[in-house]
Amino acid sequence: MTHAAFTSALTDAVDALHGSAFPAALVRLIQQQVSFDCALLLGMERRPVYLYDNLSHQRELLFDRYLAGHFGQDPFMQALANGLAAGVWTLAEVSRGPLDPDYRQRFYQATGWQEEVGLILPIRPRLTLVLFLGRLGKRRALSQSERARLEALFPLLHSLCRQHWRQAEPLLAQSAAKANPASQDGAMLRQAIADGMASIGAELLTRRERQVAALLLQGLDTEAIADALAIGTGTVKNHRKHLYGKLRIGSQAELFSFFLNHLITAPEPGTVQDQLSPAP
Repeated sequence: MTHAAFTSALTDAVDALHGSAFPAALVRLIQQQVSFDCALLLGMERRPVYLYDNLSHQRELLFDRYLAGHFGQDPFMQALANGLAAGVWTLAEVSRGPLDPDYRQRFYQATGWQEEVGLILPIRPRLTLVLFLGRLGKRRALSQSERARLEALFPLLHSLCRQHWRQAEPLLAQSAAKANPASQDGAMLRQAIADGMASIGAELLTRRERQVAALLLQGLDTEAIADALAIGTGTVKNHRKHLYGKLRIGSQAELFSFFLNHLITAPEPGTVQDQLSPAP
């Protein structure tokens, strides 16, 4: 790393503030100090909200499983729920005993992450960012000097993030506001929404449960869903109860949040995901 390269990366990050390119610029700034293979940025409100990633390996599997519910087994998320302070943390520091075998298999073995560091970035009440930095394969573990560089950089990163996400508007509302169906890409966006409704919870829900979920997302009540599917209202209630349980949610509002996560992360990079990035 040279001083000129770091200054250039910092300038890019500042210039990108309040725009959709900021998360990528933030990660590039970090990579001027410490090298990582992959990064994942989430905002923690009621449940994780996807903000950015540069994953190239097993990306779909990671999101289908992690955001669908396995985040609850993540030691970083468990530690955050128990009051983990702002700063730079390693997986070993936040883990309480051995990792859950199911989570290890579904996440670490499936994605190939061998080293993980989490940056905990409180932004405002009820919003904390978690930036995961991972190394793949047999790369060496984080050294003491690399840890020291990350910790020295942390106050700057924290300040930049507070500036970028200082709005009180919920992250999911920002994401939804960025998607403008009247734009020239409106037809593509509407198709992506339709596809997303049809595929929500694909690995977890039955075909009928996905149908009920799609109708709930369209704002239909129990009786309207029963009429649309030619089933009884009691059956609709049972399907709703089961799909809520499988998705680990408790309300229609949380279903909408789950759907936006699904919609944001499902498309190929450069399409609808860009339209649903956090708005300035």
